[in-house]
Amino acid sequence: MLFDYTTLQLIWWAIIVFILILYATTAGCDFGVTIMMPFMTRHKNFKDNDIERRLALNTIAPTWDGNQTWIIIAGGALFGIWPAVYGTVFSGLYPALLLVLFTLFLRPPGFDYRSKLEGDGWRKFWDWGLFISSFIPLIIFGLVLGSLFYGLPFYHDDFMMRSVYIGNAFASVLSPFAVLVALLVLSMSLTHGCLHLNRRLDGELGCYFRRLANIFILSSLILMTLGFFMLLWVLPGMIVIQMPQTLTYNTQVSLITGGWMNNYTLHTWMWLVPVICYVMLILAWLLKGKNAALAYWCSALSIAAVMYAGAFALFPFVVPSSWVGNAGLGSQSLTIWNVSSSPYSLMGMFYITVVSMILIISYKFWGFRVAWRNKAKLDKDTLKNNEHTFY
Repeated sequence: MLFDYTTLQLIWWAIIVFILILYATTAGCDFGVTIMMPFMTRHKNFKDNDIERRLALNTIAPTWDGNQTWIIIAGGALFGIWPAVYGTVFSGLYPALLLVLFTLFLRPPGFDYRSKLEGDGWRKFWDWGLFISSFIPLIIFGLVLGSLFYGLPFYHDDFMMRSVYIGNAFASVLSPFAVLVALLVLSMSLTHGCLHLNRRLDGELGCYFRRLANIFILSSLILMTLGFFMLLWVLPGMIVIQMPQTLTYNTQVSLITGGWMNNYTLHTWMWLVPVICYVMLILAWLLKGKNAALAYWCSALSIAAVMYAGAFALFPFVVPSSWVGNAGLGSQSLTIWNVSSSPYSLMGMFYITVVSMILIISYKFWGFRVAWRNKAKLDKDTLKNNEHTFY
């Protein structure tokens, strides 16, 4: 094999995080734009507001559906690479994930049918449909990510060979830190959406979203600072004391305040990632009026940095367990060391995934280039000239 088993486990951890970042920075931008649809009410006349909403919608229309590719790849990778994680998360959080799925059903008709009829009520209905299809997934994704720092209440049943939840798994994601993370996810998505619209809309409307981005950048900085404060001085965190000699669910874990930042203590270079997040958000704020494209990419890098910061804090945990068994709290946690598939599975999936991702990324770059080749920004004249082809 090209890599040894431990290296493959680390590589797949990095690949999964990277795929989730691609989803957060692409679909997160689309979510940010559609969340704002019902609230674009700068004018008294609905028709004037509708023109602005259609312009905003058509900045993401050519590529929004392709951005969902990454969440499908992430789910497939979990199934093949970390089957225990796939089974644990999907079985315990099934109601939440089904809610995400059902709300996402509103997106295709929201894009396709919104402008088919002229009625104000019809278009407002689909504006709220697009809002729901963005707001609920973002909040649930944020709650699930935040709940990982508390742990989910499950243990591994050796006889049934599956994870068993104690109590209501869905209720376990409703914790103060999880709510904070959900608000941060929402704020950063809105920041990303505003900077995207600042980049793609011309004239006064672009300036409006440029000003609106200030609010969301500030809220993101505040929420991020509160999150790091809680991880350092408030939230109990798990530290692996000793891994079992075999791939069993019997990890020795110590629980101490600030434990989630232990990796940062052991590897000080990791502090560069949170610093990058702050720097990128501040740069986006400074550059949005001078270089809209660069400000947008700074926002994307800030999202990537936040996600890597969280992944570094959790490592090597994938899904921590809050169940207290004979071996103590956290002993049933899923880590990259006890959930990975066989070496041959990891190696075979690595070849397939690398080739697939190169093709998908190349295709998406080509798609963005074609979509914006003739005109880098949209305005009211563009919409007027494409009245029957634009959403």
